[in-house]
Amino acid sequence: MTEPSVPKKRTTIYLEPNLHNEFKIICFREHESMSEKIEKYVARYVAVHMKGNPQLHLTPFIGKTTHTCFRCEGKFPSLIKVKFISGLIANVCSECLASYKQQTTIKKVLGVTE
Repeated sequence: MTEPSVPKKRTTIYLEPNLHNEFKIICFREHESMSEKIEKYVARYVAVHMKGNPQLHLTPFIGKTTHTCFRCEGKFPSLIKVKFISGLIANVCSECLASYKQQTTIKKVLGVTE
């Protein structure tokens, strides 16, 4: 079952002209829109910083193992190991897995990392 799409909010950002042009060229080369790239960056940033500054988490000092999601780079106690159509095998969180499934880029779910 796919989730209903949520309307996107239009926003404006200001970039130096040279930075804008280089970013536009890179996005074109990678077959992705500038909006998609920026949205992925913001989603990753929010996931990492949602609970506060990631440098202040005490988890590494108290012995709890954490894993980093391949897509959002968030820290989680366990992740889902998946194989992509491209052959890449990576660990992703459940939220990112749902997003990848919508894009039909997952070939197989291999299990859970702990």
